[in-house]
Amino acid sequence: MQSYRIPSLNWLRVFDAAARHQSFASAGRELNMSAAAVSQQILALETYLKKPLFLRSANKVRLTLEGNEFLPTVQVSLRAIEAKSASLFPRRELERVSLVASQLMALSWLPRRLCAFEKKHPSVRVDLIIEDAQRHREPDLVIRFDYAMSTREHPGWLMGISHVVVGQPEDVDRITTANAVADFKLLDVRSHAVGWNTLLARYPGVFEDTSLMIESVDTTPLALMMVKERSSLALVPWPASQNLVEALGLVVCSALPAISGLGNYYIEQFSGHGVRPVIRALFEELRKYSNPT
Repeated sequence: MQSYRIPSLNWLRVFDAAARHQSFASAGRELNMSAAAVSQQILALETYLKKPLFLRSANKVRLTLEGNEFLPTVQVSLRAIEAKSASLFPRRELERVSLVASQLMALSWLPRRLCAFEKKHPSVRVDLIIEDAQRHREPDLVIRFDYAMSTREHPGWLMGISHVVVGQPEDVDRITTANAVADFKLLDVRSHAVGWNTLLARYPGVFEDTSLMIESVDTTPLALMMVKERSSLALVPWPASQNLVEALGLVVCSALPAISGLGNYYIEQFSGHGVRPVIRALFEELRKYSNPT
């Protein structure tokens, strides 16, 4: 079976411009061509396709039925080529920094900070990699959480954590005492050392309530999504989860004060990657956000 060759990409570019402007002259100005040259390119495409694409009049052109149906496919294809070309072959040299972080940090605390960093450094792109994702080389930087590392004196210290109760605003408004949590499903994150039992131990008699519904889930983002979708409360690390909590429209329950967590987040650089200034700049920028003073 004989394959059907696609038309010249240059013809398609001219067709796209002429269709958007509904004018050969305006398309020519966009493409730095004369109106006559645009007309010749369109005629060549029409001859190739054996169908007219434009209806010509003295002052303007408009698409035929076939031209109108052909245009969206041409535009999507051209934009896809342009986008992939810009991504793979940027006109200016981009310096890339790879950063590995946990799912929670990648979905909550980091995006806002990385966007601000790239805005300040327009020639830099940060490749954010979820921890435990398969990768073929060591990253430039990694954010780790360590239960054993408990000092702020570590040179890469980012933040400690506390655990706060979050829920939908209308649910949180109903909680004025610890006993009120019995009306909700309570979500624990399995990997966290602090859970609802730790929090409710502060309030004699509450944790002994056999009606309490406590469910364990795998990750903080999953717990927050479950809170978003139904009447439940989650105990989550703060401030690591702050941005995700806000993005989901959830709020912190002030009636149940935060409880101190164990461990800290810190950032480290792989020494084998040298000391590129941009890596150090990102390192310092992230530490500045966690140490606003």
